[in-house]
Amino acid sequence: MAELIDWARDLLVSRGALVETEDAGSLRAMLSPELAGVLQASDWLSLRFGTEAGSDDSGDWLERFGRLLPPDARVCCTRLRHPQPVRPVDAAAVLERELVIQNGIYRQLEDYQATARYYFFTFPYTIESDETSQGVWTVCLNATANSLVEQPESLLDAVRDELEEDRDFAAERAELPRLFRIALRAAQPEIRQLAIGMEHSANRRMARDAARINTYYQDLLRQIEKRIARHKGDPAAAGKERSRAAATELDRVAKLDDLAAKYALKIRIDPGDVLTAPLPVREISVRVIRKKAERVTKLHWNAALGKLESPWCESCSAPARPLFLCDDKVHFLCKNCLAPCDKCQRQFCRACQRKCKCESSR
Repeated sequence: MAELIDWARDLLVSRGALVETEDAGSLRAMLSPELAGVLQASDWLSLRFGTEAGSDDSGDWLERFGRLLPPDARVCCTRLRHPQPVRPVDAAAVLERELVIQNGIYRQLEDYQATARYYFFTFPYTIESDETSQGVWTVCLNATANSLVEQPESLLDAVRDELEEDRDFAAERAELPRLFRIALRAAQPEIRQLAIGMEHSANRRMARDAARINTYYQDLLRQIEKRIARHKGDPAAAGKERSRAAATELDRVAKLDDLAAKYALKIRIDPGDVLTAPLPVREISVRVIRKKAERVTKLHWNAALGKLESPWCESCSAPARPLFLCDDKVHFLCKNCLAPCDKCQRQFCRACQRKCKCESSR
């Protein structure tokens, strides 16, 4: 729940509240009378989210915080108040340590100071089964280097206090939809991973309840079978009991269907606000080589995180670490997007073609 607390803290601060976070799962805030009225809370607010006894209902508070948000998602353009150049790094050592190319090689060209445009996409999500979990997931994209920041909260925490609104900058309207699709594809498996614990818990409860239902109806059917045996000489009475047995079986199936619907896992991901900021980086230019094909690309060393950012897969947008290259156009790929075809075992690039040639030829 740490990301939910961080989001709540930022929202309350933006509305003029005095906030302090006690640990990763709680915060305390002093609210203005107007803000307290909107949230239906006292002037002194203390929140703790989690699974421990006494924790606050995250769903209830997400609904309350929603009253502070505009009806539609916003794009907030910011800049650093006092941008500082990134100190030079040992680019050769950084590449040797952090650039992992599984099926190719690289040649370093040059490195220099640069500025990259970062987009922080927020995705409020709801995971529902017989219980509900809500939260906010953040995806950060470096649109200049086409890389995915693997620790977006840490990056935002590092620069948050230096950011101010930049009214002179307007986000590229043509770029936003493309980046949104990439960010959503990156968020979906991560949020799905968060649902695994709830899914396992729901499956255990469903198996327990299904066993009870089956035991109950098996007892009923055994009693009906005994009555059918007693009515061997009375076809009408036996037929009536068989009809009762068929109806009982239909009722058992319906109860199990209701149980499956009750425990079914449903995940809803909504678009949230977008924050964009230009941040200083160290840009490292390299030539990437795969057999006879090659391409020149730029990689960014993120000063705030102290690490080299991984390019996103040009097929599925997952982090391409380790990095795989295709033979023809040297696309940057993750392992899954250069995997062999299930049918013919031929390896092919999912960025070059959606299906294997063996499927398209049929």
